[in-house]
Amino acid sequence: MAREWSRRQWTAVIGTGLGAGVLGGCGRPSTLPAVALAIDKPTDKAAGNGNELTAASWEYRPLEPEEVAKAAYRIYPDGGCMYAVVGSVVGQLTERYGAPFRSFPVEMMRYGEGGVGGFGSLCGVVNGAAALIGLFRHEKAKEVREAMITEMCVWYETTSLPAFVPEKPEWAPEAVPSVAGSVLCHFSVAKWSKASGNEAFSVEKKERCRRLAADGAAKVVELLNRRCVDPKCEFAPVRAEVKACIDCHGPKELADAMGKMQCSTCHQFGDKKHPKP
Repeated sequence: MAREWSRRQWTAVIGTGLGAGVLGGCGRPSTLPAVALAIDKPTDKAAGNGNELTAASWEYRPLEPEEVAKAAYRIYPDGGCMYAVVGSVVGQLTERYGAPFRSFPVEMMRYGEGGVGGFGSLCGVVNGAAALIGLFRHEKAKEVREAMITEMCVWYETTSLPAFVPEKPEWAPEAVPSVAGSVLCHFSVAKWSKASGNEAFSVEKKERCRRLAADGAAKVVELLNRRCVDPKCEFAPVRAEVKACIDCHGPKELADAMGKMQCSTCHQFGDKKHPKP
């Protein structure tokens, strides 16, 4: 099961890392392939010293989730949800360590707003978190990466959000929490709109998404921190009801569907029995 960490524990980890080897990088292999692409070794021009950077230079260092959440809320107006999640984490890493993090083109993440260019598909909070996990867990073996993304998605689907409360709310004094039930932006917003009584294009909705980005940034940092502290840690799996569907419709049985999303979001039978395969 996933392990919960207190703010005091994370502070201790970060403090230890500043004076020891944990900040030398964690969560990815320490060796590079025998043949590396040129893009793996850019020149550190931003640092002004001409030193050569390797892929290992992009290793994740532990951060304080609360501080990252505040940063995400602060920068949200500059580019939306995905931009806020990625920008807050990369920004905090830049403040602490400079290169190579300052060279990351965070502006590209603006495309994720509104479920990918306003298409209402994958929420930018989840999209941005998965991008960060992919950045720091990019080894060929996918098991750890997918396990982390799975917990992120299940958390988004099943948790009453937003939970983050800014010190000085800017767009609305409060944001009614709701359970998204899906990683899809349009479904998540619809559920929130029904729960809050506010329109999907209201200033209250903007405040809700801004706070949700802060929650997402803190969550992905918690996942990345956890892996740094305990390389053998486990992550929360898909829900039992979803696993039951996958067991039947997955590759070992019917093999007619793939995915890990909450099934009842799209497939509802009401009083009817599940149709025979």
